[in-house]
Amino acid sequence: MFDFNSDVAQSYGVYRNNDELEIAKYASSINVSAGLHSGDPINIREALLFAKERNITIGAHIGYPDIQGFGKRKMDLSPEELEAVVIYQVGAIESYAETMDLVLEHVRCHGALKDKINQDNEAAVVVANAIKKVNPWLNLIVQNYETKELIEKEGLKAAYEVDFDETTSIRQIRELPNKPDTIHFRKLEDIQRAYDVIKPTPINYNRVQSQI
Repeated sequence: MFDFNSDVAQSYGVYRNNDELEIAKYASSINVSAGLHSGDPINIREALLFAKERNITIGAHIGYPDIQGFGKRKMDLSPEELEAVVIYQVGAIESYAETMDLVLEHVRCHGALKDKINQDNEAAVVVANAIKKVNPWLNLIVQNYETKELIEKEGLKAAYEVDFDETTSIRQIRELPNKPDTIHFRKLEDIQRAYDVIKPTPINYNRVQSQI
């Protein structure tokens, strides 16, 4: 089985991302932007309804409070500030999902925060423990296998992710020494190409891992 994931609800007010739901039509899990790097209540609602209609696994897509920079700018937050930012965003998406009888499965970091937790063990631990305070059954998607191992030592499950782009093939991913739990897509043509090879399956990370 394969899990394909993509980011959604990254539109904000009049600023629209028109491709994201087209990409998500081929995904088995989506990461719903939580409003600090992008996303607003209406777009979050639209993404959750999309997931419910299509039986797609949902996660919270969290980032630094940097809507002007789309969460790509580095921020020097204290551990207490970082914890607050994580709890606020994960709690918001989980609560909204519950109003639609949906269950949040995972958390994926965005932009500069994603880079931070994959490079800085202290930040990764802060983020993991903050997620545990909201819901200890959630999973944190990471892009570094060593970070995955670190997070799991902290008592939170982690899913190892690889990116898929125009240079990638499913065969290459199958041959990786560390098998990923999920594949991330940013472009419609890439996920369509992968979908032509194999159809993804919605995954509950708490029960099934290392699918590829």
